[in-house]
Amino acid sequence: MRLILASARGLLSGWLIALTLPLLFAPHTIGAWTAAGLGSASRVLLAVLELLGAALFAFETPLLAGLVLLIVSFTAAGVVHLHHGEMPWWLVVYSLVAMLLWRFTVRVRCAGARA
Repeated sequence: MRLILASARGLLSGWLIALTLPLLFAPHTIGAWTAAGLGSASRVLLAVLELLGAALFAFETPLLAGLVLLIVSFTAAGVVHLHHGEMPWWLVVYSLVAMLLWRFTVRVRCAGARA
């Protein structure tokens, strides 16, 4: 079960990293942030938070720190999307999946410690 959870966390982290990289490098995304009146600093900060959170979430030891960074970055991204009239339902789904994976990982750790 531990391997399955680690693989699921790794898949989610990889998916989030792949979705976040355009925030740093894609000209269309950079242009959209500029047109919306949001500065480059906020775009880079959001991307770095999400990338760091996803990288930490993939590993078992810094799992909680990664989860916190992901939730903070999803909340910030949600605020930006809501401000522009979009419904960021996918951010809610990512948050729920991350919290479930964290919970299952903690549960397996506790069961392994008792055995």
